[in-house]
Amino acid sequence: MKKLYEKSEIWFAVMWIITYVVVMGNIRNNFGDESLYSILGLLAIAVVLTFFIAKNKLGIKYGLVGLLDIKKYLYFIPFILLISVNFWFGVSMHYDLLHQIFAIITMALVGYVEEIIFRGLLYKAIEKVSIKQAIVISAVTFGAGHIVNLLTGHATLDTFLQIAYAIAIGFAFVMVFYKSKSLIPCIITHSLVNITSKFSAENVAATSSFWKYITAFFIILVAGGYSLYLHKKVR
Repeated sequence: MKKLYEKSEIWFAVMWIITYVVVMGNIRNNFGDESLYSILGLLAIAVVLTFFIAKNKLGIKYGLVGLLDIKKYLYFIPFILLISVNFWFGVSMHYDLLHQIFAIITMALVGYVEEIIFRGLLYKAIEKVSIKQAIVISAVTFGAGHIVNLLTGHATLDTFLQIAYAIAIGFAFVMVFYKSKSLIPCIITHSLVNITSKFSAENVAATSSFWKYITAFFIILVAGGYSLYLHKKVR
């Protein structure tokens, strides 16, 4: 694995993207987010990635460090708006208690793994060539990667709306990483967005096409606006 990394960081990142999409797409499709198999699959990927980064002393490069300037924790504030979307229509348990816990663990691991792969490996690999290209490709690839949800039984409309706002969120996350040099805010926010989605009430308002468009537009507006703010204002 180290030889591939040293030969081409871009292909190393692509290899992990393909591995993640294929492996976890199949596991989550067959067993669901509430399954122990999903946890074990994600945990295996997370452990291998973390061990590789730690062994090769790449923690600082990939942002696995805290924010040295306490003021930079203000990066979290706009993300609260993104998290709040999951509670617009109420709160409910999606599974029984044990499987709800499994789903929470799965969603937390998804946040960690996806940030390491898309914001860490992919962004840093392309950054050497062009920062602008790295930002755009990282964000768009992250959003497009959600097309795998079609394999897990999600409706076509839901999936394409998710791709649209995932690209916007991808831009916000990668700008935070670029400006702060820390991936921690992205990992925490991504995990919380995922976790709270498992407590989002499934009712008429939440499942209607109208409200799906409204929530998608809100997420794109907040994430996109925040990305532009970071680009223009934050050194």
